[in-house]
Amino acid sequence: MNSSLTLRHLRYFIATAETGKIQLAAEKVHMSPSAVADAIKNLESILGIDLFDRHRYGVILTYDGHRFLNSAQRILNMVDESIFAFHNQKKNTEGRFILGASVSVVGYFLPIPLGQFEKIYPKVKVNIVENSRDALEEKLRAREIDIAFMITSNIKTAEGLEVETLFRSTRTLWCAESHRFAKMDKVPLAEIAKESYIMLASDEAESNTNQFWKMFALKPNVRIKTQSVEAVRSFIARESGVAILSNILYRPWSLDGTRILSKQIEEPIPTMNLGVVWNSNKRLPLIQQQFIDFLKQDSWRF
Repeated sequence: MNSSLTLRHLRYFIATAETGKIQLAAEKVHMSPSAVADAIKNLESILGIDLFDRHRYGVILTYDGHRFLNSAQRILNMVDESIFAFHNQKKNTEGRFILGASVSVVGYFLPIPLGQFEKIYPKVKVNIVENSRDALEEKLRAREIDIAFMITSNIKTAEGLEVETLFRSTRTLWCAESHRFAKMDKVPLAEIAKESYIMLASDEAESNTNQFWKMFALKPNVRIKTQSVEAVRSFIARESGVAILSNILYRPWSLDGTRILSKQIEEPIPTMNLGVVWNSNKRLPLIQQQFIDFLKQDSWRF
């Protein structure tokens, strides 16, 4: 058996961790399910640990698998940074721009890509302005900021703005490992409505949640409202309720190490979209376009 760890191992492992199913991971990396399964088994043999727990509906990261996921992501990030830097040899490029971002983006999405970008362009200064989506849209129109990196799901009119959605994140049900939903393949909203609900109230999360509940003429039984994603995880892990949130925010463990499950919802819940927005009447300078191009990379998006 080959004992050398390769980038292929890491890409297949990350795809499987992201999708929770060998079949879906195989589609994502354009390989056969058997090739992905064999690569993961080989990787587990090399590391001497179990990366996944297998069950009838797919796979879920073990504690060691979750720890290794961080390492795998860092390795691929370094590789993709090197490739991007090689194709964009602008080490002497200087400049600055103002980047607007919403609260969730600043807290959960921006630090990794921004840090990587600044390593490639050390002479470029990026100033961050955090604000609500509505305020960022107005600042873009007034040219008070240059680009905004934010949740684009609720941008209904793009008058004077150019909107490019970079990716769409599926919303799933989060529940404790011991919850009755844990054994279900897909969970109906009508069943979720019977449970205590933990409502995330930051960055339009509450209004987005209420919108898709109204789509199906249902209402969540809200027990707790919080602006902290970590608090949501902790309450769910302690069996205080369930929540429906974007998979991009999902982690299989709470802060105290208790496992949280992510389950598919039976109804077609809208995705959470994340992207970049800029003033359509303004030509983007090269360095700002390069920042957008960098955000389009796949390596940091997990």
